[in-house]
Amino acid sequence: MSVPVVYDTMVFLQAATSANRIHATMQAIKNGRVTLCISLDLLAEVRDVLNRDGVRRKFPALSAESVDFFIEDILQSGTMFDPVHRTFGWPQHTDDDHIFNLAIHAKAKYLVTWENRILKLPKQTTPAADLLRKLAPALEIITPKQLADAIRIP
Repeated sequence: MSVPVVYDTMVFLQAATSANRIHATMQAIKNGRVTLCISLDLLAEVRDVLNRDGVRRKFPALSAESVDFFIEDILQSGTMFDPVHRTFGWPQHTDDDHIFNLAIHAKAKYLVTWENRILKLPKQTTPAADLLRKLAPALEIITPKQLADAIRIP
């Protein structure tokens, strides 16, 4: 059974720069274990990060063409949610609001990230954490490794 999932930009970065192997989180999309939830804001951020000079210097295999191909693959593999209404805001990290709003709108089971500040949010007792729990009570914020374990990716 496929579960709705939102990947944050760093998960996409890792997948795009792991050319020598199929990234497990992306394989989960291909084999139908997860439904990748995407938005125009998320794709714009992924494209921006993959095209940054510093990222390109660190990962020279990321050419304009490979980024275009990667984004096209995400578009073909994912389920687009547009528009995504802003129902949640995290005052300390407004740049991340779009992934939370996507997860809320798509009724995602998982938001997958390596970002510690995001992983810690559900355990906080702040107004933002309380609001997120209210808006998306079933949402779990987990790492890619935890996703692999949750859906039993070998």
